[in-house]
Amino acid sequence: MGLGKNIAKERKAAGWTQEKLAEQMQVAKQTVSKWEAGVTLPTVPELVQLAKLLGTDCNSLLAEEKQPEIKATETGYVVDWTKCYPIWITYQQEMDCAAYADQFAAMMEEVQKTYGYSAEDAMLALKDIFAKTYFQHFLHKDL
Repeated sequence: MGLGKNIAKERKAAGWTQEKLAEQMQVAKQTVSKWEAGVTLPTVPELVQLAKLLGTDCNSLLAEEKQPEIKATETGYVVDWTKCYPIWITYQQEMDCAAYADQFAAMMEEVQKTYGYSAEDAMLALKDIFAKTYFQHFLHKDL
């Protein structure tokens, strides 16, 4: 997804029409339409204003959709996410993964004991909590 599609997606998520966004931005409706179609681009100050109005950040508006590389193998297909997320190649050499693994294992055991969840269910619940924390506290920070 490019800038135009991201603007449209965030505008719709906010429940706004192109007219309402244009009014808030103090531009013509055609300007918003052209941004969303990728015909023209907002200026940097307009991009900052768009992000604030739509409750997101500039990076999210500018982000391209990440597509993994899909490789055929003898037994089927393998999805290589490292093209989208190069950190997956390097983090194990840069971080003390064992310490985090121990902390994560302790959290999983606590969830299993407290709620009677299986290891898989505990992992899925904690994964969901991590994702929600990321979205709430890091992805949509004010500019």
